[in-house]
Amino acid sequence: MSVSKQKFPMSDSQKDNPISTSLTRRSALQMGAALAAMSPLFSLFGCKSPTQNSPTSGAHGKRRKLVWIPQAAGDWEVPIRVGHAEFCRMVGWDYQHIGNPVYSVQNHLDQLNDAISARPDVIVTELESRGMVSGFKRAMDAGIAIIIIDQAVAEDAAKLGLGAINQDPLAMGTINGLQAAEWSEKISGKKQGVILIGNGNPGSALIDALQSATIAGIAAYNHDHGTNFVSETFADSAFDDIATSMSKYGAHMDQKGDSLVALVGLGGASSIAIWKTLKERGIPPGKQIAAGSPDIFPDQQSGIEQGYLQWGVDQDFLVMGFLSAAAAWLQVEAGYPYWSMHTPGELILQKDVDRVRKRTNGWLNRAKELNLIGS
Repeated sequence: MSVSKQKFPMSDSQKDNPISTSLTRRSALQMGAALAAMSPLFSLFGCKSPTQNSPTSGAHGKRRKLVWIPQAAGDWEVPIRVGHAEFCRMVGWDYQHIGNPVYSVQNHLDQLNDAISARPDVIVTELESRGMVSGFKRAMDAGIAIIIIDQAVAEDAAKLGLGAINQDPLAMGTINGLQAAEWSEKISGKKQGVILIGNGNPGSALIDALQSATIAGIAAYNHDHGTNFVSETFADSAFDDIATSMSKYGAHMDQKGDSLVALVGLGGASSIAIWKTLKERGIPPGKQIAAGSPDIFPDQQSGIEQGYLQWGVDQDFLVMGFLSAAAAWLQVEAGYPYWSMHTPGELILQKDVDRVRKRTNGWLNRAKELNLIGS
């Protein structure tokens, strides 16, 4: 979902966690189980299971190339890349990641056109804007299989005859809004006040849908609990620059004063800007102002752990990456159109952070082993 370029420094608790050194074994067991379940599919199409062959043997089908193009490159996409790379390694495919860290529809379209020129077998990317449709048509006309993940304008995807493997913005936003209102009441002790919602990427179909669903979730809580929280939105610049975003949140805090009961983001970068602003201003964790957003970036986990943030919502990027690569294999090798699949959104509270850190450390460590990020 997010287009944040923020870095993922590891905390001491992450570095000291022994689980971060055991991903290879655990991942092998998990991926082995997944491939065992898929073995009948490999056999059905005259292929041996990749669990029985070296990744480059070609016994599982033709050697192919998959290219992943995020709408904007950044550390947010690392778990997607790990999922892609793991599947491609298993079936002997070549894997390439390209992307521009500066988001615009034109930049994304330029990256897509560059990839089309290289004629890979598969391109996995996002359909966050109708401005991308021309590039999608060009790729499909060239015989390249397209898999949409993370963001999709549903109407345009349907017109293209494509599914989407992504989050459900209605479910994710509703969780976000309900949590915002519930924690506003708990922390402020008030029945009314302003819940300020920061949008890091206005105009994105997904982010705008998350915003609408978040507002609806707050309204639903008001209806069920007799509260009267008011939603206000603004462009917070968090997907571009955390420091700029912090300045904007600080200005809104000054403007709203005591009427402000919550700061809510629509992506992990926003919540990072929020909790660092709260800390910078000396507001005690979990006091006066509730805070949270979708995503569960490592630095976001720290904010929840320290109590400045009350919730996050994980959309399981690692799973999204693995399933999109598997969907590509089913399409190009077996002739099956891929299904639309939506992550329901996993609510993460403070009690869940240790468990989430373990799996985060897992894909971070594996990303280093696969040379997807620096050591």
